[in-house]
Amino acid sequence: PQGYFFVSDGYGDPRVVKFDKNARFTKAAGTRGNGPLQFSTPHAISVDAKGMVYVADRGNSRIVVLDNDLNQKAVYDNVGAPWAVCITQGAHQYLYTSNSFPTGNNFDQVKDTGEVYKMELDGKVLGRFGTGGHGPNEFSSIHQMDCRDENTLYVAEITQWRVKKVT
Repeated sequence: PQGYFFVSDGYGDPRVVKFDKNARFTKAAGTRGNGPLQFSTPHAISVDAKGMVYVADRGNSRIVVLDNDLNQKAVYDNVGAPWAVCITQGAHQYLYTSNSFPTGNNFDQVKDTGEVYKMELDGKVLGRFGTGGHGPNEFSSIHQMDCRDENTLYVAEITQWRVKKVT
């Protein structure tokens, strides 16, 4: 809302970078690790209407919430390993995240993965659905999600090379 945009630099340098509306570097935050303002594969990012930044810290199995100036405000560590996050539009926003099936081939992990979580922005889990796997009603590695409408999700699965519409 303030005109900034944010990038999660997950594979190269575990940080979040802030740019102004003209794509000029403003600030970066984060180092490798599992402490405050540390990340292990910050894989996805989303911003709410108030400018709070939600980082899917995949390697640390948590979502890290930053304010618009990249100060850490909260950690949600109750949603598995988030590969994707998205925030709905509208007056009441919801946070969706995926607990993805890590490689799509490690079936020993399938029982603990595959869910999509619907949450309040304060971290309260409202519900979850899905199971890990490759079948029509299962999820493997959800790599990205779109949730403009709280009742319609589009999920892109990298190991199955498919996009699903979920209502």
